[in-house]
Parts: sequence; C-alpha cells; structure tokens
Amino acid sequence: MEAGYDIKPIPKSKRQYTLLTLSAIWFGAGISIAEFWAGALLTPALSLWAALGVILLGHLIGNTVMGLIAVEGEETGLPTMVLSRAALGIRGSLLPSALNYLQLIGWTAIMLIVGANAMNAVFGKGYSVWVLVLGILVTAWTYIGPRNWEKIEKAAAALLLLLAVWLTYTTLEQFSLTALLSKHGTGGMGTMLALDLVIAMPLSWAPLIADYSRFVRGREGAFWGTYLGYFISSSLFYFVGALTNMAVGESDPIKIIAAYGLGIPAMLVIIFSTVTTTFLDVYSAAITYKNISPEADARKQVLLIGMLGTALALVFPVDRYEGFLLLIGGAFVSLAAIMLTDYFIVKKGYDPDELLDEEGRFAGYNIRALIIWLAGFLFYMLLAVEGLFGIHIPLLSALGARLGSSIPTFVLVSILYWLLGR
Repeated sequence: MEAGYDIKPIPKSKRQYTLLTLSAIWFGAGISIAEFWAGALLTPALSLWAALGVILLGHLIGNTVMGLIAVEGEETGLPTMVLSRAALGIRGSLLPSALNYLQLIGWTAIMLIVGANAMNAVFGKGYSVWVLVLGILVTAWTYIGPRNWEKIEKAAAALLLLLAVWLTYTTLEQFSLTALLSKHGTGGMGTMLALDLVIAMPLSWAPLIADYSRFVRGREGAFWGTYLGYFISSSLFYFVGALTNMAVGESDPIKIIAAYGLGIPAMLVIIFSTVTTTFLDVYSAAITYKNISPEADARKQVLLIGMLGTALALVFPVDRYEGFLLLIGGAFVSLAAIMLTDYFIVKKGYDPDELLDEEGRFAGYNIRALIIWLAGFLFYMLLAVEGLFGIHIPLLSALGARLGSSIPTFVLVSILYWLLGR
C-alpha cells in the first residue's frame, strides 16, 4: 500500500514535502468561505480594530499548537490519532478517533454546503447540483493521494493568493477603510469569547496536523510550513469577513459575494477554496479510521467519506455554525493540551514502533488521561455555556467572559496531565 494510505511511519528517505509544499497545503486550507463566515461573526459586535487584534492574537495562539503537533508528526512519521495512543493508550485513542472521524465528515458536509450555496447564489443552476459537483471534485482530489498533491497544491495556493489579494482590494475599493476603522463595536460579544471563536478554527485542525507534516523533510519545515501557511491565509479571510460585515451589515458571505457580482473570479475562489480545504477533512477521516481499524482500506474510506459528506450536505442545516466551532474546540483543546504535554514534557519523544505494537506497553487504556481529557472538555463547556446557550453558571460564566474557554482549559489540562503523568 502507498505510504500515504497507511498509519505506519513514513521513512525520512521517502518524504518529498518541503516547507513550501506544506505551506501551500495549509494556505489552501485557510482560504475558505468558512473563515470568511467566522470573521463576519466578530463584527459589528467588536470594532474593526478590536476584531483585527483578536484575529491576530487568536491565530498566534492557535497556530503555535498546530506547529508543535506538526513537529511530532515530522519526528515520528506518524499521523495525529496514532500519536494520541502514547497518552491515551491504543484502545483509549479509539474514542477521540471516533469523534474526529464523525466531526470530519461533518466538516466535509459544512464546507460543501457553504461552497454550493455560494455557487448557487452567484451562478444559479440549483444548490443540489453544486453539492454534487463540489463533492465529486473534493473526493477525486483526495483520491489521487499525497504523492500527487505537491504540484497541484502549489499551483492552487498561488492562484488562491492572487484571488485573495484581489478580493481584499475589491472590498477596500468599495468602502472607506478609515471610516470603518472609526466605527465602535455594538457589543453583544465579549472580547474573550471572540478570541475563543478565532482560536477554535486552528484548533479544529489539531487532530489532522501530523497527517501532513509526516511527509515533510525537516523539523523547521514542519513547524513553519504549517504555521505560516495557515496564519497568512486564515487571518486574511477572517479579516475580510469582519471588514465586509462591518461595511454592509451582512454576516452571510454568500449574499456578500452575490451582491458584489464578482463573477468568474468568485467562482474560482469558491471552487478552489472548497476543494483545498475539504480534501484535508476527507483524507484525515480516512487515516483516522485506520487508527480505529488498521486493516481497513484507506482508499475505499476516501470514497465512502466523500459520499457521506456529500449526502449529508444535501440535508444538513447550517444555522449554528458558531456553536459548532466552539463545541469542536471543547473536545480538541483538551486533547491537544494532553498530546503536547505528553510529547514535549512528560515522555519527551516517542518510539513509533511502540505506538504500533498492539501488545506492547501502550496497549489498553490510560484511564487517568481519558478522565483528564473528558474533564477538560466539560470545563471548557461550562466556561462557554453562557455564550453558547445563554445559561448562566455562577463563577464559571464570569471566568469564561473574562478569559474565554480555550486558554484556561489548555492551561488546566496541561497542568493536570503533567502532575499525574510524571
């Protein structure tokens, strides 16, 4: 089986990705209507200056986590969910793997929904038609495999960079940036909750990162390729979303694109951004399933996940996007904290062969780690519940309003795991 479709470590001699290759992959992931949408949620509740500060700080924090997990993938050659075996145990890793598998199918559907709605708003032809077209493109792009992504990802990233610059210029040409920056926020969203909303996006990628950095030659290439590629594109599209919503009072990027009448360039942004973002979900879902069932055929999983995501997109209501982002953050902030603490502080590196040994010292469950993971998720939700559902919890709601959910959860889980992991 091709190395990219297995969970065994990728030998350094067979790795073909450079810093530029990985940057192109994550740059493509960040040029997304989803980022545009999430950025639009920040304004006009926040001023544009405050939104820009939150966007930059949130990505500085979230992308650091991405970069460190990328280092784990480069040093071991293993995908992310296999790396989680070291902390949770081989059987213990099945629970987050199942959750990741399901959430990636959900992300596939959401990205197809957003892309299809945008295409239908700009060009017509029917929503269902565009779901099917984009679903086929995403599945085909994924199926060709990691060995063939290098050239097409670089070409797509170059095109998306030009289109992103053009879209930003078009936005600024239609509105006075000075006037928009002088507007005050209307309130309704605290700064820390907004920061959580930004951090949630890079952290939602945490269970996928090593799936791609394991193909990279060099630790620096793994860290900076992941960090810079996603930081530049995701921050830019968050800001364009915040800027346009502040200008026209419309948080739906689909209506904004239709109102601009952007034509063919908009079509290229939508198609390429949908494909270069969503194929990561499909491929990583297939690799995650290999952690659950090592004998499974990853190529068949790619086809199955592509079909499931497309079918789900035809019926899924996308009306709680903010809550979906924060719920995902709750599960994977805690997991990322455990994985990084275990790798860089407690164990200080792994033997890849041990993590693949079903009868070795990592077999079974690490009950303490699983309890800490679940406790971290519960703590995150208790901090975020008022912002999500309007339910006030004394002390915790106040703490969440002041500090958000992501940073306190990450710190608490890291300390708990370090104390018990020693």
